[in-house]
This record gives sequence, C-alpha cells and structure tokens, in this order.
Amino acid sequence: MAAMSEPLALMLGERDIKALIPYPARDANKYSRGTVGVVGGSASYPGAPILAARAAACCGAGYVRLVTTRDAATCAHAHLVSIPVSACDQGLEGTLCATSLIQAQEDLVKSQVILIGPGMGATDDTERFLASFPQDRPMVFDADALNLIARNHALLETPARHPRILTPHEGEAARLLGRKVANRNEDALQLAREYESTIVLKGPETLIATPAGELRVVAEGGPELAKAGTGDVLGGMIAAFLAQGLDAFDAATLGVFVHGRAGGAAARELSVQAVMPEDIICKIGPVLLGLEAEDIS
Repeated sequence: MAAMSEPLALMLGERDIKALIPYPARDANKYSRGTVGVVGGSASYPGAPILAARAAACCGAGYVRLVTTRDAATCAHAHLVSIPVSACDQGLEGTLCATSLIQAQEDLVKSQVILIGPGMGATDDTERFLASFPQDRPMVFDADALNLIARNHALLETPARHPRILTPHEGEAARLLGRKVANRNEDALQLAREYESTIVLKGPETLIATPAGELRVVAEGGPELAKAGTGDVLGGMIAAFLAQGLDAFDAATLGVFVHGRAGGAAARELSVQAVMPEDIICKIGPVLLGLEAEDIS
C-alpha cells in the first residue's frame, strides 16, 4: 500500500492578504467596528492581558474591554488610557476565580468576541472560572486557557456552537495532544479536528488549520518573536480581526501575517535582540498602512 502523502499547507500571497483587511464603513461607530473582551491577568502576570488589549485596539476593534483581577487592574489602569478595565474578585493565589464570574459577565455583555487566557494562571481557581465561563460567542483561547484545557478537555464546550480559535506554541500543542509534536502539518490538523477549533500552531512557520482540513502557513517574522509577551499580542490581534467580521480561518491568517511582519519591521529598526512585545504593537499601524498603500498588481 502506498504511503499517504503529507498534508500540504497553502501560503497566501500579499494580494490575498491585502484582501482580508477589514475596513470600517464611513458611518461606523465603536460598536459596529467590533467589540473585544480580553479576560486574563493575575497578581503574578498582570502585563499579558494589557498587551493583548492594546494589540486588539491597534488592529481596528472599535471597543476593547479588559477584565482582570483587582491586583492586576491596578497595573492595567496605569498603562491603559483608552481601554476600560474591570477589576474582579480574585482567589487566594491572586487569580480569577468562580466569584469573578458575575462581574466579568456583566462587563462583557457588549463584547462580540472574547480572548481568554493571557496571564490568567493555571490554578484550581482559574479552572473553576473557565468551567463556568459561557462559551456563547466566538472565542480565542490562549496561554493558560490552553494549559487548563489540556488537563481538563471538558472545559471546551462540545460540540462548538460558535467559532473558536486555539493558539498554542509547540509546548502547549504537545500538552493538548498528550504527546510531543511529531509532524507539524498533521498534528495541527489533528488538533483542529479533536478540539473542533481553528488552530494556530505557532513557530518559525506558523500553521493555521481548520476542522474541515484546510491548512495555511505564514512565514513572516523571525526570532524576534521568540520572546515572552509576543503571543499575547498575537491573541489580541486575532480577536480584533474576528470581531470585525472575518471568519476564524481568515482572522487567524491575517493576525499571524501582520504580527510577523510587524516583528520583522521592529527588528530591522531596533535589532532582533532588542525587540519587545510593545515594539511589535507600535509597528502594527505601519504594516497595515504599507499593505493598504502597496500596488500589488
């Protein structure tokens, strides 16, 4: 019997990437431009959801709200001017907990898309919080949300009622698979099927896979992206594009492309060594403007 061929990943050209960029209508308001709720943060990791929220706003979401713990909210208020911050109850370890949910649900009522996980911590309290969090709209699961799902698959609603995106790096993907990543293309597709989600398998060449068997690859960016916090930026970017009406596959693809190109632009200006996640956020605008201005005929 002939061996099955490895699934091939499609790389979109710049013309196709440019066509994905959402543009607001002339009569748009902050709600019609897409609303994103970022849920995460803890006493130990207050900065991660701040990065995600800033990135979501820079990618065009009209209204972004950050929901975090009391301790992390103090840090968020110091760094965010235009993004409202909700301070919720926290558990003994300084993380979101079951009693955080009432305030979170109240403040997220207008959020069309939820990004959950950055800096949240993988504790018993956050597991109980995630178990009770309603999956009643499109969602992006990142960082500690992935680690919680890996140890308790029941946290992810099955069957999926709304589009959802999981954004693991290879370590998180291994935990979700229950084994090491052996073949990135095949394993990305397996994760997409098993978790009924669009999968963003991050790496030097990031793969985007769907449960239907679609597979794309994005090779933008380089080792400047291998730094803590850059994944939080990407999560916010993807959530913003999803909130602006792109489907999960296209939102993930555009987010990964712009994120990688912004990282490359920051590295050329600052050096690969010096790039920080904040620098990538600062380059989102120039990258989008460059794509808008390019003549790709």
